[in-house]
Amino acid sequence: MVVRASRSFLREVLHNNVKLGSFGGFRHLSSVVETGAKKTSSKIPQFSKKGRLLSAATVGIIIAGGAYVSIMDEATFCGWLFSATTLVNPFFAYLDPEVAHRLAVGAAARGWVPREKRPDPSILGLEVWGRKFSNPLGLAAGFDKNAEAIEGLLGLGFGFVEVGSVTPIPQEGNPKPRIFRLPEEGAIINRCGFNSEGIVAVTKRLGAQHGKRKLDETSSTSPSSTSAGKQGGKAGPGILGVNLGKNKTSEDAAADYVQGVHTLSQYADYLEALKWV
Repeated sequence: MVVRASRSFLREVLHNNVKLGSFGGFRHLSSVVETGAKKTSSKIPQFSKKGRLLSAATVGIIIAGGAYVSIMDEATFCGWLFSATTLVNPFFAYLDPEVAHRLAVGAAARGWVPREKRPDPSILGLEVWGRKFSNPLGLAAGFDKNAEAIEGLLGLGFGFVEVGSVTPIPQEGNPKPRIFRLPEEGAIINRCGFNSEGIVAVTKRLGAQHGKRKLDETSSTSPSSTSAGKQGGKAGPGILGVNLGKNKTSEDAAADYVQGVHTLSQYADYLEALKWV
């Protein structure tokens, strides 16, 4: 009798403890969660109404601008791109002239420059020595000395681009500084002194470009695109010239020019031999 009463009492006590402990635990846990939520919510930044309106307006302008560009004719878009370069040009004035030059060549080599899609008026076309120029405006040697950016420069709309001067053996040129700005005249003085990576490096680049163009012509099955690809010269739609020079330490200048003609004539529409004293 006593044992049965003790068991029932113990069972009841245990049952009450578990019940109270459970509810107490849940109540304590819920209070912790509520407190943590309050702490967390207080840390979330609240954006002002002006900020939300500004963000929405920015997104709307981007979407509207993209939609307009997608339906706009290519000629107008090209004109916009060329006009936008005037915003970047003042930045280069704060750089060393040769550093600015290297950046410009690098940008053209990577296609980071505007590309002229508007066709030249037929009245600008001319033919010289069997070569058809879309326009008479070209880029002289001295800018792209090592044939790094031919496609990008022709894409700017030049009728021809001349690379070089190219010397048989690489040479450093004159000591720096060797390029000087004349802001009042809008000109520069170039005293680089035939700095060149040499005929081997230039030949590799011209050969790669020539092979790429031939591959594009072969893979093209459209008659119109094939005929369009044959316009211009060996470098594509524009005419490519190569300026040949001799090394400073060369004892046989004629041999230097002959080497340049034999090596580079297969890639160029014309060659120019630059006499250097």
